[in-house]
Amino acid sequence: MIAESDPWAVLGQPGNAGALCTAWLQLLARRLGPRALAGLVLVRGDDQAFVPVAMFPAALDAAYLSDTAQAALDSAVGVRRPQPDGSLQVAYPVNALGGAAPRLAGLVLLHLQAADEASQGQALADLHWGAGWLAEQLGRQVHAGQDQRLDHAGFLLDLQAAVLAQPDLDRACFELVNRLATHLGCHQVLFGQARQQDVRVRAMSHAAWFDARSGLLQQAAQAMNEAYDQRLRTVVPADDGAAAPPGVSRALRSYVAESGSAAACALPLEDRGELAGVCLLQRDIPFDAEALRLLDMVAVVLGPPLALLQARHEPLWAHARRSAGLVLGRLVDGSHPGWKLGAALVALLLLLAALWPVDYRVTAKAVLEGEVQQAAVAPFAGFIRQAPARAGDVVRKGQVLAVLEDKELKLEADRWQAELQIAEKREREARANGERPELRLASAQAAQARAQWQLAQDKLARVQVLAPFDGVVVRGDLSQQLGSPVELGKVLFELAPLATWRVIVQVDERDIADLADGRRGELVLTSLPGSAWALRVLRITPVSVPDQGRNHFRVEAALDRAGPEMRPGMEGVAKVDAGQRSLLWIGTHRFTDWLRLSWWRWWL
Repeated sequence: MIAESDPWAVLGQPGNAGALCTAWLQLLARRLGPRALAGLVLVRGDDQAFVPVAMFPAALDAAYLSDTAQAALDSAVGVRRPQPDGSLQVAYPVNALGGAAPRLAGLVLLHLQAADEASQGQALADLHWGAGWLAEQLGRQVHAGQDQRLDHAGFLLDLQAAVLAQPDLDRACFELVNRLATHLGCHQVLFGQARQQDVRVRAMSHAAWFDARSGLLQQAAQAMNEAYDQRLRTVVPADDGAAAPPGVSRALRSYVAESGSAAACALPLEDRGELAGVCLLQRDIPFDAEALRLLDMVAVVLGPPLALLQARHEPLWAHARRSAGLVLGRLVDGSHPGWKLGAALVALLLLLAALWPVDYRVTAKAVLEGEVQQAAVAPFAGFIRQAPARAGDVVRKGQVLAVLEDKELKLEADRWQAELQIAEKREREARANGERPELRLASAQAAQARAQWQLAQDKLARVQVLAPFDGVVVRGDLSQQLGSPVELGKVLFELAPLATWRVIVQVDERDIADLADGRRGELVLTSLPGSAWALRVLRITPVSVPDQGRNHFRVEAALDRAGPEMRPGMEGVAKVDAGQRSLLWIGTHRFTDWLRLSWWRWWL
């Protein structure tokens, strides 16, 4: 919306993009006069979407300018679109200046009334010259944030280098607090190091010596412990616009009231889930959003270097003593009695598991198959007329599985029968007239017609595909292929008998050595989890088969009895007896085998 104030006064003062664009559009509208029917300025937002920031008239419904705006945004060049009433819609892209490459930062839309070419050309020239100033202003705002981020990055890099360059931890902490105080305008910065879940003041800015036992520094340590326990940055006064959730700051507020500071911030420095320390910053003005953003980056960047310095400057004997004392102390003290009792019970259970032998069974995926399978094939090339059977149907011997089309066969049989009658008539006439050449030719034609007629009769007798025995259709469903052609010998159905079965157990190559012919076991099918069938291993194939990144061997087994509910293709789980082993061996043999193989591969 166009402001009523003097636009030149607005342009002469720094402001946001909305105020500048509003003043600029107001001046452009005055320049164009009655030639300008409507105007709109779009600016790229933080989410990279273009939003309107200035328009005229005030109650403009800019929806009718959307097509022109989209065309300019897609092409990134100026767009002129004459309208049926003679008016002109213009979209002019505004590129931000000052960068290495142009960046589309805004878009100016104008609706000009009908006029001659000279008048419209003058209006476009005014728009072109005025957009240069707008591009410069938008470019400054675009690159202002980039300059700020570059300043932050440079400061963080210098701070990290300065900390790592110090010869010991005390000087590194002193360098850290001094640089933070100088850069952020703090009158005091403290650094606290965590020792055994307690933060103690280690460094103070602009002070070579301090007494950590003083009351004020004890309160500062409590404020840092508060942030350390929460693992959150705490700020007083709290910044309502901060992205991170504020932490509880009771101790920090008490310290601020005692020290007389206007604002304070307790900042934990984190390193891979652990805290390397806490910084406490104090200054006379509250921490704004930009300062808090910089502090969050400091916490991420300075945590790892400080943790590295702490570990590097800790004596080896101190590290070993601390680690050994921690382990031994936890073993003999009275803390965590439940955990220690649980550990004792676990050790007792492991001992019993190592000494108690139980039946060891190899578990593997199993598939149920018919002992034999027979295919029903197409007796000749033709077309499918009927297909009453489909996979899963139980059929009897001689039951119709499919019927092939016989219309053409009948016509062919009739044709060859007629040819046979004609040839036989010619043969009789040649014999009666004593014409031997004609007799031989007629006899040959009659023999050919008789053979073709007999072949057609044989095909007609086999148009029905019948079940060869009582069983179940394992594979084949032609109900969706009626009328489709089939070739001679094509497999239409596969059948398996219901009386005899075999089980294919897919044993992992890591367990195949534990099996042998004649081993007993049990099978439980996925569809029948409440029943178990006894089985006996018949044969172990000597060839492994890759499947899903692992190798397995095909082990054939026979069932002692079969159930009427069994069908080919059912899957389940088979467990085959493989002797007796201890519970501990059963639970760990896969891992120990892997260790032996790895040892063999890398060391022997």
